[in-house]
Amino acid sequence: MTMKAKIIKAIVRYIAAQILCLFVNIMLAALGHGIVRALCLVCTAAVLVCVMADLGIKEAAADLKRERISGERVPFAEMICAAAAVTLFPAVNRIVLLVSALGGGFEFYGIFKLLEPSFLQLYNYIEPSACSADLSAAELAAVMPAAAVPALALLLSYTAARKNNNGKR
Repeated sequence: MTMKAKIIKAIVRYIAAQILCLFVNIMLAALGHGIVRALCLVCTAAVLVCVMADLGIKEAAADLKRERISGERVPFAEMICAAAAVTLFPAVNRIVLLVSALGGGFEFYGIFKLLEPSFLQLYNYIEPSACSADLSAAELAAVMPAAAVPALALLLSYTAARKNNNGKR
């Protein structure tokens, strides 16, 4: 499998996870606030992490198989590129949010929440408003780390699965 195929797989999985998270958020939104929101956050974040981790585990197994057949080591850079690809969309969303919050002349926070439904409830806890202007510098900073979650889930699971399966060869 080529690097391009890994990147495409990672992006498709990321988008599928986000669509599923949006569905979960919509279904649980009618149930109210408080503990349901916290449960929804845990569920949607877990969906994203599990979908990306599943891909990492499957790619590690495929790479080990490919190495056994070809005898050549599969470059770790392939997974780094796939991880970067799933971080690109959240990073761009955060840049647009930052421009919007700093007076860019357009509202983006409400759209931002919908574009990243895996952490929608976290963003509602950080700032319940849908207005970018309502975000403080601390709230903007609190939104930033979630962009790394898909890539970390992918890379950590890939690395762990390679280590685990490499010892079984």
